[in-house]
Amino acid sequence: SVASNWPYPGGNVYGGTKAFVKQFSLGLRSDLSAHGVRVTSIEPGLSESEFTLVRTGGNKAAYDALYAGANPLQPEDIAETVRWVVSLPPHVNINSVEIMPVSQSWAPFKIHRETPA
Repeated sequence: SVASNWPYPGGNVYGGTKAFVKQFSLGLRSDLSAHGVRVTSIEPGLSESEFTLVRTGGNKAAYDALYAGANPLQPEDIAETVRWVVSLPPHVNINSVEIMPVSQSWAPFKIHRETPA
């Protein structure tokens, strides 16, 4: 997930777990490089999936609202990325792929502003 690279409010645990997965993949690549094993971290952004239904406790309205007008990535988009990575010559390793829909960008930096007393 792009959450491994780009923090967002409320995403502390999720982003932390994704950062672990990314670092684990980099370490695994280091450990296995002498054996010709390729390791790639696929890091998708907004992707339409059942995960959102789980995350929202099955709230279909919240699911629909998240994706409304955003044209999120589809499972086929991620599959095509994986197909591309594995189709490269054996001597080529893609360390990571960060993929987002065109409609998504990095969240703006959060700025806390004090309210005058």
